[in-house]
Amino acid sequence: MDLPGPRAPLTHPPAEAAAPTPRSRAALAGVGAGVCLLVLAACSGGGVGIGSPTASAGRSSSSASLSDPAAYAAELVALTGSVRAERGLAGLAASACATSAAVGRAGALSGGKPLVHAPLAGVIADCAPASVAAENLSRAAASPADVMAAWMASPGHRSNLLDPTLTELGVGCVPDGAQMLCSQIYLGP
Repeated sequence: MDLPGPRAPLTHPPAEAAAPTPRSRAALAGVGAGVCLLVLAACSGGGVGIGSPTASAGRSSSSASLSDPAAYAAELVALTGSVRAERGLAGLAASACATSAAVGRAGALSGGKPLVHAPLAGVIADCAPASVAAENLSRAAASPADVMAAWMASPGHRSNLLDPTLTELGVGCVPDGAQMLCSQIYLGP
């Protein structure tokens, strides 16, 4: 599974600023440049309402498959809600704008292109009144639960998943060969 370093949230730049600057996070190093390769054995995924995500050497008990991007994305949304709820964090509102951006990002990275984060200033502008955005990416022949487990095991990805200042979420997935490529885009006020 390919997991680049998560994209740290960007705050909306002031009108006179030339470019956005990343909000600093001590846990992030090499944001947007590093790629972490993990091998996970499970290849199936599932539906809404899944319990706590766990990595396993076997197959996930869920039903989303690598051929159904919408079901795969829906399970990642449900799993994100579960891990946040387990930690007493507020749920994330669905964002059609973030979902559209996530589908576009996933599509742009398909075809074996390296998982590299693009600037999020355009997402912030398009999804106003959001003033902060963050992104997690994955490419895997693994279940959504295994992707979530890998994100939770990565300090930077986990930070995005559990950031209480992020309030909206959109997830887009596209088949990429024998793998599923997904983008999670988070927005905050």
